[in-house]
Amino acid sequence: MNRDEKLVANWLRTQGHAVHHLTNGEDPPDLVVDDTIAVEATTIASYAVRSVWDFMDRVCRSLGPAENGRGYWIEVASDDEALLQDRTQSRTVKPDIRRCAKAALERHYASTDENCRIKLPHGIEIEIMGRINNNHDGVKYKVGMGGATEGVMVTPYLIDVIQAAIDKKTANRFILERVDRYAEWWLAITDPHYMMGLDGHEIEAVANGIEYHAPWSRILLVNTTGERVNAVHCLTGYRQ
Repeated sequence: MNRDEKLVANWLRTQGHAVHHLTNGEDPPDLVVDDTIAVEATTIASYAVRSVWDFMDRVCRSLGPAENGRGYWIEVASDDEALLQDRTQSRTVKPDIRRCAKAALERHYASTDENCRIKLPHGIEIEIMGRINNNHDGVKYKVGMGGATEGVMVTPYLIDVIQAAIDKKTANRFILERVDRYAEWWLAITDPHYMMGLDGHEIEAVANGIEYHAPWSRILLVNTTGERVNAVHCLTGYRQ
């Protein structure tokens, strides 16, 4: 299983389901739940882009807990989004980025600045986006996407990319050929960043903005960070 499939499978198991992964050319589906439900997993962010974000999120968490709940959203940009994909290269650049990022963020946290841009080695830039309103994780910094913390422009963007993911999977010839093998088909769409900061009304707007039909009986939006699932929303649950 790839990373997204593993995260979705592990989450389904926490919900009390029996999950197994198909092999030997039986895929699709990616997963079979309780022997009767087919589950396809896909992501709306590439592994290359996500590797930089996830690395910086781990750096942020290494700074320790927030003081009196004071935390900040940061946006991460890279001249080379595949920078950390090459293992040999990443062993060289990660220590430089980690050391400089920790020092810069510690200086910022000790200052009175709210928003600023910080240039790091190897073409990485971070921007402090503002306070985390509900800092449930109790962190000093958390990686988001520009604007995602306020939900501005993110809702229509999410609708577009989720719809594209649904349409692509719906048109998959192998899925169409195997529809009748399972009682239900679910589509789990993993999203590492765009869902951060969205409230219930915005998630509902996303759910109501997408169109889906057979074979999908359930569309799951799965928010991930690193190797964990933060939240799961059943987008089809908003429909009667």
